[in-house]
Amino acid sequence: MLRINQIEVDDNEIVALLGKNGSGKTTLIKSALCITGNSRVSLDGEDFCSRRDYSKLTAVFQEPSTQILALTCEEELKLQSLFHDVDFNIARSIMGKYFNRDFYTLSDGYKKRFVIATVLASKPKHILFDEPFANLDKYAVKMIKDVIPKGSLIAEHRVKEIRNMVDRAYLLKEGEVVEISKDKLYDEEFLKGNGLRGFTLPPLRGEVGNTIFKQSWIEVREGEVLCLVGRNGIGKTTTLKRLVGKVYVVFQNPDLQFFNETVKEEVKDEEALRLFGLEKLADKSPFTLSYGQKMRVLIASAYASKSKVIALDEPSIGMDGDALLHFYSMVKLLKEEKRGLIIATHDEDLISLCDNIINLEEMRRVETNNKGDK
Repeated sequence: MLRINQIEVDDNEIVALLGKNGSGKTTLIKSALCITGNSRVSLDGEDFCSRRDYSKLTAVFQEPSTQILALTCEEELKLQSLFHDVDFNIARSIMGKYFNRDFYTLSDGYKKRFVIATVLASKPKHILFDEPFANLDKYAVKMIKDVIPKGSLIAEHRVKEIRNMVDRAYLLKEGEVVEISKDKLYDEEFLKGNGLRGFTLPPLRGEVGNTIFKQSWIEVREGEVLCLVGRNGIGKTTTLKRLVGKVYVVFQNPDLQFFNETVKEEVKDEEALRLFGLEKLADKSPFTLSYGQKMRVLIASAYASKSKVIALDEPSIGMDGDALLHFYSMVKLLKEEKRGLIIATHDEDLISLCDNIINLEEMRRVETNNKGDK
């Protein structure tokens, strides 16, 4: 059995760790691995930090690039095999044709698969997952859900994805950890009240107007939310990169997009700070925030820019329930202001807000068939 402070994870169960942005989920996971903090961690009754056997207890973090040593999944596993047994077939099934592809050429979804694959292949007794489904398309989510082993602890904002697979759940709130009933994971008022996701958003209304942006096959009209969907690696991020300099684009790596020392200097707009619930963070450095809070700052900056069209690449990564509601309010305002929004996403909550959906996978099939006809 694994015990982290008040949290217990039995060998034969999967446990959820819930909490809003900034509540300390990532900090707790890092502390459990003796990286930071001073959590009391025991594995099978023994102090884990005194031995630090990461072949028995390890983690999948939010940012894949922070935990790789080799350029390809195969090379990473060969390094691991020098220290303990590794099952290469597990990783091959998760990575498919990208098993030997350079990490830095992969899509963000496949980068996340890379790390999950190499961790699972080493078959540790317990795994701590920090937002494992971020960046993953619906097919990859199903695949990863099927292979997450017993003995795992999952910190995840998208409660809908985990409530049918976990045996128990803990809520991290104001520095306290409380075990909650699984029934609470279906209680929309409880979820909203604790800044968690899993509730249903009301439909957005409003007519779209005249075209305000057009490039190639992308056309955005006044008050329109245009969503780009498709499998990992299909080209959503690449598509948005082509729009840089033409519309206001926010990408997935927040630390590379900050230019100021404080949140209020970054956002430069009191209304946007209020709209996104950032007032209490206004004087903090954006680099010190949780991943979800960083994304909230970037989206607030995009809104405050007054740009006629905003494009967001997977904006719901790290997005808790409060942030989802703030995002919903922003979308309503953008529509009222007759501004346009492009969202590249896999997230069903965001897709429910779309006026128009373009599936890049279907587009590519059509293009391929047309080339074949020629």
